[in-house]
Amino acid sequence: MAKKKYSIKPAALKVFPFFASFSLPQLKGIVESARVISLKEQQILFRQGEQADSMYLILDGGVKIESEDSAGKMNLLGELGRGQVCGELTFLYGEPSRVTMTTTTDSELLMVDRLVMLAMIRNSEPDQVLDVLLSLISQTRVVSERGFKEVFLRRLLVSQMEVEKQRALTQMVAGVAHEINTPLAVINTAVNIMARELATVPPELTAQRAAEIAESLELMRLNVESADHLLQNFKRISVSQLTDEKDTFDIVEAIEDTIGLIAVNLKQKQVQVKFSNKLHADQKQWVGYRGLLSQVLINLLTNVERYAYPNGVGGIANVTIRLSEDEQNYCLSVRDYGKGIPNEEQARVFEPFFTTGRSFGGTGLGLSIVNNIVVNMLRGNIKLKSSEKGTEFTVTFPRMIFN
Repeated sequence: MAKKKYSIKPAALKVFPFFASFSLPQLKGIVESARVISLKEQQILFRQGEQADSMYLILDGGVKIESEDSAGKMNLLGELGRGQVCGELTFLYGEPSRVTMTTTTDSELLMVDRLVMLAMIRNSEPDQVLDVLLSLISQTRVVSERGFKEVFLRRLLVSQMEVEKQRALTQMVAGVAHEINTPLAVINTAVNIMARELATVPPELTAQRAAEIAESLELMRLNVESADHLLQNFKRISVSQLTDEKDTFDIVEAIEDTIGLIAVNLKQKQVQVKFSNKLHADQKQWVGYRGLLSQVLINLLTNVERYAYPNGVGGIANVTIRLSEDEQNYCLSVRDYGKGIPNEEQARVFEPFFTTGRSFGGTGLGLSIVNNIVVNMLRGNIKLKSSEKGTEFTVTFPRMIFN
């Protein structure tokens, strides 16, 4: 943290609301004792719980205000920029800081000594002290309102993620129940054929009847395998959706399982999913979260059915898994050939509550949840490309997640 004498004129402090009511002689005393500090991006001014003996005027750059909750998670309460003051509450009260202040970019801040500032306030006129208090109240209110909004949206996303899990499981249960009727119906038919044949079997079983019974048995075996495969896929997906535990598993198999189950519902809306695996055999083991990956893929494919091919018009959805160019990350893409997303809406698709499909069940939280999972839990990113020829979402995330 480099320090140097700051050659600022007292009048320049007037742009800061905190100092606006003070006279030039008063501000001269501040300037003479103040020093500028130059900080790089992501440097910490002070941590939550630390005692601060200075306040800071942001001359250039910016800082973010965060608070650590009981679970040890940092919650963003707000950001401050050029012309604003930070650390003033801790500075004036003389108590340990309730927040952590970190620069958001390379910054220049004027550091004001606590004792000098308090001495000036004690010798100020009542109106000047009142203006200082009003400035503090105004800035605190803005930060508090933003902090409340951030916490509210974060908790809403967490609760909506749980709702989405249950909704996806409900859809899969309905789809599995519908799909499993087919093999059960075939088995029932085969059993009836065998019962009829065996009821009239002669003393010497003919080769033709033996072949018919063998064919019925084979039909039963194949359809029992089909039903078992469907149920095992559902079991893997449903358990992983509910636990979100990190594991080492075959990522291609996990994607195929998820597509196999969601495809049951998509097929009813005439949407066909085509999967392309571009990984080699030794690139398939992923250390990550099966349930989170499944939720991302289900949400993206549900969006294809809802927005790319609405009202059951049907179409193709291509899902591809490959490695990034540096082979350090997986790239999972979902591509459709629908009408695309208008340019003016593309920048907002990940915003909570933004939707163009409210009339047919859209909540505006699906892609926001996907973005939250990808960025905060899978430590990756998601990119959107869209035109009148269709839309593609590409999710990039590490081959091994350490959190």
